[in-house]
Amino acid sequence: MNVNKSPGLGAYAALPLLTIVLFSLASLFFVFVLGDPSPVPVFVIFALIWSVSMALFAVLPGRGKSIARGAAMFLVGSFILVLAGWLGRNNFQIEGFFFQIFSGTLSGVIVHFAVGKILGPFLTGRAWCGWGCWTGMVLDCLPYKGGAVWRGTALSRLRAVHFALALLLTGVLYYGFSYTTVQADPEAMKTGMGTVSGFLWFAAGNALYYAAGIALAIAFKDNRAFCKYLCPVTVFLRTGARVAPLRIKGDAKQCTSCGTCSSICPMGIDVPAYVAENRRVASTECILCMKCVAACPTACLKTSVGFDVASVERLRRPAS
Repeated sequence: MNVNKSPGLGAYAALPLLTIVLFSLASLFFVFVLGDPSPVPVFVIFALIWSVSMALFAVLPGRGKSIARGAAMFLVGSFILVLAGWLGRNNFQIEGFFFQIFSGTLSGVIVHFAVGKILGPFLTGRAWCGWGCWTGMVLDCLPYKGGAVWRGTALSRLRAVHFALALLLTGVLYYGFSYTTVQADPEAMKTGMGTVSGFLWFAAGNALYYAAGIALAIAFKDNRAFCKYLCPVTVFLRTGARVAPLRIKGDAKQCTSCGTCSSICPMGIDVPAYVAENRRVASTECILCMKCVAACPTACLKTSVGFDVASVERLRRPAS
């Protein structure tokens, strides 16, 4: 039996390559279809941050991998928080997206959601959750890093409830009370019954997400409990991830069913179950963090590109 083998660079290559493809397609669309090249520099920055971080993840040993992935989330999150949120007075929470949709405004918020969370997942799955989410970055620093299990399907439905409530709240505020968010325009701030700086919504929303995420992590001893049970953005992300070509693939002949990959998976996916069925890890909960690829003692896991549908969720449940 081969033990403690190290996966080659090719085991990770599909993720940074498809990330570059995603931002290249987005850039081409804005330049040649919309005639608006203004988002392209941001796409280039994000593609550079992610591709370099992913490459470092592939080559660095041990804790260096966590540092590389954490750095990607920190840099992307800081860019959005400071430049787009604080200085641009935008709300990049889901409520801000809904406000922009209702007002018919093509803004940075719309572009962010379209590329990263709505259309992007049809190509790269939930890579945003593993490499770009600022909430996930904070939660990953908590001490509950392994042994995550799912607490049943009822709790996970709260994500859809949260999504619906956010949509309903913003709809009522916008259409019922002429309430919306605006950028840093002093004159615009004087108009409407309830206009407010988008950054105030963004800051308040982030604070609530962090508080809820930390509370759930402590209650369930699971860093990513917020992602599993309460994050409303997963409604968008899981839709694209259902058919995304980018997934983890295992070699059943090399797999020893040791369970290392599942025990280290922050999303509680039963990876060996997919490998034993000779299927790719077609789970809409996979965040492409690649921790399982790095941890596999026989190096039987890798990122791959193919076409299948995530129809059955193989998730770890508490022992009965």
